[in-house]
Amino acid sequence: MSHSPLQMTRRGRIVTQVGLSLCFYLPKPTLDVNQAVSESLQTYLHAISPQPFTHYSDDEGEWQELDAAGWAVIHENLQQPLRSIVLLTNDTAYPNGYEFHYDGKDIHAPIFRRDPGPVSAVRFVLPLSWMSTHGPDSVRKLALALAAPLPFSSGHAGLAVTGFLGVGSVTSELVPQLVQYPGVDLMELDLVSSAIGTRLRVPHWMTFIGEPSLGAMGGVDFLRSQLHTPGTTVEALDASRAVVTLGPEPLAGGPDQPLLAYRELARVLEPWAFHATQRPADFPDDDFFPWDRRFLD
Repeated sequence: MSHSPLQMTRRGRIVTQVGLSLCFYLPKPTLDVNQAVSESLQTYLHAISPQPFTHYSDDEGEWQELDAAGWAVIHENLQQPLRSIVLLTNDTAYPNGYEFHYDGKDIHAPIFRRDPGPVSAVRFVLPLSWMSTHGPDSVRKLALALAAPLPFSSGHAGLAVTGFLGVGSVTSELVPQLVQYPGVDLMELDLVSSAIGTRLRVPHWMTFIGEPSLGAMGGVDFLRSQLHTPGTTVEALDASRAVVTLGPEPLAGGPDQPLLAYRELARVLEPWAFHATQRPADFPDDDFFPWDRRFLD
């Protein structure tokens, strides 16, 4: 798809982009996974070098310059036992934005007891220009490298709207376009990571499946017996983790791209799927819940 759809501008500046979102959900306390997340972050930084990040979000949600002192703050934040939040971005104008977001939690702490399914979660964002330069196979290899140290229960990689979705009415204005491109995701990591538990958020170009879902469904043999669309691959990463990839590159969908493989995977994984009960801010209920089931209904 071109860069023009699903972009919003404010005061002459593009504030959203369609990029590549690589997310993993870790059903463990942050202190149990922060070293693995740090390892994945280093893999990501090496892949996108020279390192583009220029700013991080402080405790007040304000953007601060990411200098040596800023990196010290990041490393300290990763060690926080109750809640570890790390947000990194670059100041290059969209659609060439990079983002990193980690939301680590002590999932057993009383403060999270009312959440339906809290997990620690991490998200890496690449601009489409990175895929154009390096190719979709490099995106896939990077996703596998990022996943390698992470004890995930699930994860996904593919096209997504990223950026400043909370600015004014950006999200609500995106919805009519979003419906036209079912292969493009939109999510708020903190909202999903408070509720997903060990269920699967499907489908995406790459869907990572860990325990307990993989064992409950019968492992990679089950997936291979159920998924027949040409181009779909099922790969065992180890005894308890697998990844399903829908073709050689992520697709946005639309009238000329029916995304049959995405529909097939959605049906097969529905017994283990996560469906949000809370919508992202400014995503109308009447639009969000049908959109959430767009590959099923």
